[in-house]
Amino acid sequence: MKIFSALVLLAAFTAVSLAQIPPAPGTPPGAQAAQALAVMQAQTMFMTNQAQVQGMIASQAAMLTSVQARSMFLGMAASLQARVAANQSQAAAISTMQHSLALQKQLQVQSAILSMRIRGVESTSAVQRAVQLAMFDPIKSSGRTARLHAAAAQASGQTSSGQAASGQTAAQPPSPDAASLPVEPPPMMIRPTFGNALVVEKPVFSVGSGTVPAGSKISIRSETHYATLYYTTNGWTPTTLSAKYTGPITINSSTHLEVIAVGPNFLRSNVERADYKVPNAPAPIPESAVLVSDDGTLRAGTPVRVAFAGKEIDSESAAVGDEITVVLDEQVKLGETVLAPKGAPVSAALTFADPTHGSAPGDLVFEIRSVEIAGKHVPLFGGETLEGAKGVLGGKSAKILPGITAMAFVAADTLVK
Repeated sequence: MKIFSALVLLAAFTAVSLAQIPPAPGTPPGAQAAQALAVMQAQTMFMTNQAQVQGMIASQAAMLTSVQARSMFLGMAASLQARVAANQSQAAAISTMQHSLALQKQLQVQSAILSMRIRGVESTSAVQRAVQLAMFDPIKSSGRTARLHAAAAQASGQTSSGQAASGQTAAQPPSPDAASLPVEPPPMMIRPTFGNALVVEKPVFSVGSGTVPAGSKISIRSETHYATLYYTTNGWTPTTLSAKYTGPITINSSTHLEVIAVGPNFLRSNVERADYKVPNAPAPIPESAVLVSDDGTLRAGTPVRVAFAGKEIDSESAAVGDEITVVLDEQVKLGETVLAPKGAPVSAALTFADPTHGSAPGDLVFEIRSVEIAGKHVPLFGGETLEGAKGVLGGKSAKILPGITAMAFVAADTLVK
């Protein structure tokens, strides 16, 4: 009996551990989805609470590295849940699958936003168009709805018309249309690495910090073979979700530029910074308000600017879980009506805080979660990273100063009217 109990505990521990391991780089979307589904099946054996199951599905989906893999996994998870819910009513089975499909829709929106950020697109209208395209798929939506009702009916012992199936097994839900499944991209070329495989050379600017004329173009390179460069101009430290360098950057106003190089071995260079001043250039004027649609819906993908308030946050003393004060940096308006004023509180959390370690600088990471607008809970999606500079005598701490701004995005259509 003790041996059996130990094996059960080991299986449970293994299932949970697997959920924390993201797929290996280069794994095809189909293989990622299948692996995630296997982990989900293993874990649901030890869960009786439906909220736990849904949370585990969301966590597992978030670790997948492509939109195709997430879409495939969430669709498979929704179908599996309906099939195993034999003791649920038809309404409960439909509710379970609707939750999974809603989660899939939200992840598609977030993936579209991330894709635009990686490409360096900051236009509000362009981001919203990308989100609308990610959400608009009437053919698949119709097919998913039909499969949802058929699977739910089967799970509850009913036919699709709602009549009890007397002596007969309910028809299996139709399999997804093969033509609608995402096509796997071709494999990436195998890239050799030259030089030291454990070091990524720092990025080098064609023009150093200083005063430059408007229209100046700044080129960036790294001596590491096949390194990918990412940059920011908003004061935050770049990550692989920042704009990817694809050509010279045009400087038309005073700009703080930060760049990292990421090598084929996934190691990262030091952060390189440069400040450019353009004489007599007007400062860019940010948008002063977030505008809600006439129907009262705040659309998914709508950019929302936030700002830090309160005290300075220093990586030497900060800890994960500390309260941080983040507020709206612009009004939210429906026509001439202000639904949320500038300065309204925003839910945000410090998710990583690391002090300096010798020559390694301190780090701070935060994420933006939600805001209350006209008494309605609006989910937000966003966050930034801040890394201290490297000093002569060692790394410096990262400090988030009051007044610094960041951009978040509405994560799901929300009626705020």
